[in-house]
This record gives sequence, structure tokens and C-alpha cells, in this order.
Amino acid sequence: MLYIKKIFITLPLMLVAHLGLFAQDVISIDSVLKAVEIHNPELKIYDEQVKQQDALVAGAGAWKAPMVGVGTNMTPYNNFSRDRDMRSGALMISAEQEILNRSKSESEKAYLAVQSTITKAKKTNNLNELKALARSYYYEVVLEEKKAGFINKNIEILTTLKKVSNIRYTYNKADLAQIYSLDGKIYEANNKLTTALANAHIGKIRLNVLMNNPYNSQIKVDTALVMNHYLVEDIDSVVANRSVMKETEAQINSLQLANKMITSESKPSFNISFDHMITYNNMMPNEYSLMAGISIPIAPWSAKSYKSKLKANEFERNSMQLEKDNLQSKLRGMIKSYEQHLEHMSTELETYQKHILPSFQKSYEVMMLNYQENKTDLSAVLNSWKDINDSQIDYLNLYNDYFKMYVEYEKNVER
Repeated sequence: MLYIKKIFITLPLMLVAHLGLFAQDVISIDSVLKAVEIHNPELKIYDEQVKQQDALVAGAGAWKAPMVGVGTNMTPYNNFSRDRDMRSGALMISAEQEILNRSKSESEKAYLAVQSTITKAKKTNNLNELKALARSYYYEVVLEEKKAGFINKNIEILTTLKKVSNIRYTYNKADLAQIYSLDGKIYEANNKLTTALANAHIGKIRLNVLMNNPYNSQIKVDTALVMNHYLVEDIDSVVANRSVMKETEAQINSLQLANKMITSESKPSFNISFDHMITYNNMMPNEYSLMAGISIPIAPWSAKSYKSKLKANEFERNSMQLEKDNLQSKLRGMIKSYEQHLEHMSTELETYQKHILPSFQKSYEVMMLNYQENKTDLSAVLNSWKDINDSQIDYLNLYNDYFKMYVEYEKNVER
């Protein structure tokens, strides 16, 4: 039973050593973000879409295909039962070509060209989302490994307490129930350690997926990471340059260009046709017909179509402009509120690091010394240990909230 107990206690520690043995060099958060930008397959989809949209621009200025035909012209049904010199009608070969309207062609080309700009802005916006995910996973791993470090220290404290209590028990100076309670706390701490290590491992798998690495690639995060939040100086400039704003602007521009393309429908189009007739009667000369045509799109029954499209596009453009203004206002407010939260939480974290955690640690050390010198009992030492443990949990929870806030801040300023 004692052997099994030792295995249970030391197994998480061996797991930590095993992971450390095969870990690579520490990978920084900046390296992770760069790998996501270069290798994430989700972003490559946008690159192919941009190529497809750019390819369409080249075809916008192409002429329509000519129409050719062959048939008979003014030919009676009984024509071929007559003598050759008595036949009428002709074999007709025809060709028709619509003349390219440069105005329509250029407006269509400009409309198609802006579509890839929208897609590029969408890619940048999606990259921003993926970076936020990467930061979230990275900081999660950092916190879980920090938590594992705290738990390891707590296990050491509890193990030391148990050793001292066992010695004191032999001299009737310790309570057996408290020794069993220490056993339970050690097992409980080992469970928490296993959970923290598992969560860290899951976070690393998620990071590998984002970086397009094999999911089981060994990576090591910077657990000594110190959060120094760098706040932007010009919020208006940051908001104006956000990819989501660029995307909205490109969509508004696209609607304006679509209006020009629709307006070009009010301009006439031209076509030319040529017919060549080879008569069936050798006494009659061959004939031809040459005609030029023009459409009249300003006719009331045809003008309704493009006029209604123009109105609909104008309403949509106004709607998107209002959406853009609203988004700008929201982003400014969110960024400013995040800055205030980060400043406050940073002060709290500093207080924990410099005062709260060291004070509880010193208190425990004094209580432990008093316990070893028979000046206090185990309950007082455990209470001191509980103060350390609770403050560590509060510190990590605050750090977690800080990380989440910073991830949102970086996402909103898009860097």
C-alpha cells in the first residue's frame, strides 16, 4: 500500500520531468503569432479567392462572342421542284457582333477589382481572430504551468508537514486524524496537478493546430512571461486602420462602383450584322444586307429595372455607412474601457507579487518553525498553508482575467 502511495504521489512529478526532457526551446508568443500568420491553412483559402477574383478582372474588357448563322432567305416551299432558272430565294450566311461599350466595360472592371480588396480585408480580420485565439491558448498554457508550479510547492509543503507530524506523533505531540487529513490533502493536490498538466497539454495541442504543426509536436511556453501591456497612443488612428473598418469601406466603395455599373445600363449598346445571300437562280445576282443597331434603354418600360437597382444600392450604402460609424464608436469605447481595466488589474497583480504572496509565505515559514519547535499545533500551520494556497488561487484567477482582458484589447487594436 505504501509503495502504491509513493507511486501516486511521484507520478505527476515524473510526468513533468518527462515533458521537460523532450521539450524544445522556449517558443515566444510572437513566434506563435508569426507561425499562425504564415502557416495557418484557413488563411490560405483567402489567397486563392483573391487570385480567382483578380482573374475575373482581366475578362471584364472582353468583347462578346460573335453570332453566325446559315439558312435560307425568302424561299418558297416548292422552290426546289422548279427548274433552276425559275427558283427564287437564296442561301443566307449571317454574322452579328455586339460592339463593346467601353464605359460599361470599365465600370464592370472597377467593380470586380474592388472585390479582392474586400477579401484581403476579410483575411486580415480573420488573422486577427486567429491571433486572439493563439494568445488565449498560449496564456492558458502559461497559467496552467504556473498553477502546476504552485501545486508542486504545496505538495512539498504538505509532504514536509506530514514528515514532521509523523515524528511528533511518535512522541504523542501530533493528532493521528490530522496526519490522515494531510494524506487526503496530498492526494487532492496531486489530482489538481494532473488536471493542470492535462490542461496545459491540451492547450499545446490547440496551439500546434493553429500553427499547422503536427498536433503532438513538443513545444515549451515562456512561463516566466511578464505581462507589460503596451497601450496605443492614438485610438482614432487605430480604429480607422482596423481591418473590419477597411472591409466596410471596401464594401461601401463596391456599392458605389456597382451604382456606376448599373448607371451604365442607361447607355445605349450597339451591334452590327452582315448577311450574305447566294441566290438559287443563276440569273439573279447574289445579295447582301448590312445593318447597324442601337438599344434604347431610356424607354420607360425598360428604365424601371436599373432605376430600382440604383435606389436599392443607395439604401444599402447608407446602411453600411451608419454601420461603420456605429462600429467606430463602439471600438473607441471598448478600447478605452479595456485600458482602464488593464491599468487597475496590473496594480492588483503587482500588489500580489510584491506584498500578498511574500507575506503569506513568511507567515507560513514562521508558523512552520514554531511547529518544529513545539510552539504551535498543526492546525495553525495548516491554516497558514491554506492562506498561501488561497492567495495563490486568487492570484492565478486575477492573472487569468488579466490575460483575457489583454487578449481582447490586442484583438480590438489589431496588433
